[in-house]
Amino acid sequence: MKRSWFYIFVIGLLITSCQKDVDLDTVRLQECTAMPTPVAAGTCFAYGESVYVFGGRDNSGTYQNTIWTYNTISHTWSESETTPLKERVSASSCVVGDCAYIGLGFAGKVQHNDSYLRDFWQYNLLTREWKRLADFPANTTVKNCLFATDTAIYAVYGFYRTFTQDVYRYDIQRDTWEKLHVVAPMSVPRAMDVVGATCSGQHFLGTGFNHGSLRFWTEWHPEQQSFSSRKKILGAGRNATACCATDKYIYLAGGRHYGDTLTCGFFYNSVQRYSPASNEWEYIGNMPYEAENMIMAHVNGQIFIGLGETKEGVIQDNWYRFEE
Repeated sequence: MKRSWFYIFVIGLLITSCQKDVDLDTVRLQECTAMPTPVAAGTCFAYGESVYVFGGRDNSGTYQNTIWTYNTISHTWSESETTPLKERVSASSCVVGDCAYIGLGFAGKVQHNDSYLRDFWQYNLLTREWKRLADFPANTTVKNCLFATDTAIYAVYGFYRTFTQDVYRYDIQRDTWEKLHVVAPMSVPRAMDVVGATCSGQHFLGTGFNHGSLRFWTEWHPEQQSFSSRKKILGAGRNATACCATDKYIYLAGGRHYGDTLTCGFFYNSVQRYSPASNEWEYIGNMPYEAENMIMAHVNGQIFIGLGETKEGVIQDNWYRFEE
């Protein structure tokens, strides 16, 4: 929430702004510099000492196509030049080497083919040059999970007019897409609004929605082109949650819960984490507010988290960090 006194405080203490603590159960959350133009339903990725946030929509409902960069050393935000991408929400991104891969997402009217964006781009993080790549071969482009290896990117799930379990493989060298024929176990449902992250070379995903918010959690195995079920998340199902990974854990924060009728829902502020080593989940505390479509990223042992939209429809500019 924007408050004039908070901005006065930020201007006076721009460099040392990560000072105000909010207690969690097992970690200490520190308030950082608020995002100047907050967005919800953007995509983010980490590179070097920075967190990059692309797209999303602001409090006026306007879709964005800029990249904002948060420097985790100086604790300052900066806006890059406008990207060549169309304004959008629910895009996807990942990093391979010194390049970010960004695209897909939604802009327009529901179930209109042209609203489901299939463009895919490479952004060189050293030269700041953009290169358009082969378009995604389907319209299932809303909130795909992207998992990267050195040679390929896997776009998992996504949504168009129905729930999916689709997996597409992008060959980085050949600039080609291929749909994989994957048979998922019964415990891995078709869904939308799924999130995921890579932890020490293992790729995990889950949560989401299909007639109700979901608790499932699964591992994607690129070599075998298969899924295997893992322990479900804690509590009730959730979707529109934030997700990121460190070398040891995968974190989930915020989101919302829909009942079967879409009328008995609520928003989350809880943070939980998953250990691939033990296949166990644990709660580690709460955010200061409940919201969906938050953003979360890991940089050098610190988890950065914030933004999102509250149940009142207000997009937050809050930005926090905590040590693992």
